[in-house]
Amino acid sequence: MSILNNIKLFWQSVNIIFAILKYLKNQKKFIEENINPIVDKAIAVDDGSIDYEDIKKITKYYGLAVPAILGEAICVLRHKEMTLTERLVSSCQGAVTGLGDDFFDKKRLSEEALKSLIEYPELNSGNTELEKMALNFYKIALNNNAHPDMMKSQILKVFQTQLHSKKQTNPELSPNEIKAITFQKGGQSLLFYRTAFDNPMKKGEANMLYGLGGLMQLSNDIFDVYKDHQNGIYTLVTTTSKIKPLRDLYDEALNSGIQYAFQLEYNKKDIRKFLQILSIAIFSRCYVCLDQLESKELKTDNIFRPDLYTRKDLVCDMDTRKNKLKSLKYHMWITQRLT
Repeated sequence: MSILNNIKLFWQSVNIIFAILKYLKNQKKFIEENINPIVDKAIAVDDGSIDYEDIKKITKYYGLAVPAILGEAICVLRHKEMTLTERLVSSCQGAVTGLGDDFFDKKRLSEEALKSLIEYPELNSGNTELEKMALNFYKIALNNNAHPDMMKSQILKVFQTQLHSKKQTNPELSPNEIKAITFQKGGQSLLFYRTAFDNPMKKGEANMLYGLGGLMQLSNDIFDVYKDHQNGIYTLVTTTSKIKPLRDLYDEALNSGIQYAFQLEYNKKDIRKFLQILSIAIFSRCYVCLDQLESKELKTDNIFRPDLYTRKDLVCDMDTRKNKLKSLKYHMWITQRLT
């Protein structure tokens, strides 16, 4: 690659980074003004059902990243800015996602009770403040959604994939079964987030989002390898003996997502920026983590053994200057494919 092309890619990357920082700033302000009052009201009751991790998922993780990264990327793709109503729906979807995961992980609700909340929110009021808050966010999202029936149908699919993912505590699960669960969970989740936006999907868009959503779930599993191994969760990362095949799968899924995206009837420039946002925010970071995990094989006879590694070995710190620079280089490498 020529020096001029490198410079061009670098400045494109810088512009994307500044765009994402702006998206995050806007969403933080929106959370402060519109989401925090709901959370504060629930916390004030102080029934002990809401903890710091619940709040963090709403205000600093799902409720922040779902609208500010995934939502903004979708809006770039369609070439239309996010409306305040769409931001509200997307933010509440993010809040529900975090709390929903908590209901599953900590078994705070039975499967039947959780399904009832999803299918018939108007007939439920919740027993604890955590349930009431989750139900409140869900109702706000439904009531402000341009197509609430589609959103409800999609969140039920997410619910089913969550039930299916419980199989990941079974050590007899085959790699193909784990892969199917991973991509179903991520794919259905991204399609759920897409329902926050008014414009109908283009032909082929659902397939593209499903594939990229699956890749995002695999990305989460790559970063969560230490936690998943400690909790006895069998993922493609915790069960592999070599990182190279996992990297090959990641490459293949990313290339497939890129190909699907450029087949859509959207402006090619908008498609490129859509993919660049996801690259700098998610995909390039995962390649840095894969590098770290693969390097640990040298400690264990070139076999990946998460049971023999420390937390520091497996947790990839993306706040270090070294890893940020590596992520930028990977992003530029990914951007070369977007032509």
